[in-house]
Amino acid sequence: MPVAVPLRVEEDHARRYPGADKLATECVVNLLRTQGLVTAELARLFRRHGLTGPGFNVLMILEGARQPLSPYEIGERRLVTRGTVTGLLDTLEKQGLVRRIPHPDDRRMLLIELTDESLSLLEQVSDELFPAQAEMMSVLPERDKKSLVRLLGKLQSHLGAESRGPGEPALSVEIPT
Repeated sequence: MPVAVPLRVEEDHARRYPGADKLATECVVNLLRTQGLVTAELARLFRRHGLTGPGFNVLMILEGARQPLSPYEIGERRLVTRGTVTGLLDTLEKQGLVRRIPHPDDRRMLLIELTDESLSLLEQVSDELFPAQAEMMSVLPERDKKSLVRLLGKLQSHLGAESRGPGEPALSVEIPT
């Protein structure tokens, strides 16, 4: 039996679960389902090129910077811990996609730069990725896409503010592989 789209919860949801908001639950369930569907599509695309989503993101951060970055800077831009970045960089280095180079001003630090192979790979992936993203969103007219981005931004701001107290760092975000 096919799954209904969008997913709905029982009419008596709020009665059965004190404190529940039926519509809020449907929003969360559908956000999670959509995230899973989009992530699965992207993971298939990245896998065809020997990448993961997080690995691709690191390559795009470096490409966008147009200069070598420290692992710390990469972590800040990804909003993840340094340990997570180190593991990603180890994998990308083994694949020949990044190179660790000495920092010109501080011998204790390393910088990460892209290799020619990674630049070529990014071009190949981009040739598939951006049309795939356009296809995924093609069901939505321009106005709805703008509304979706606005609403997701509002939700992300709320959740980011709720997840931390004064002086605490922003919410860590990890894109599943």
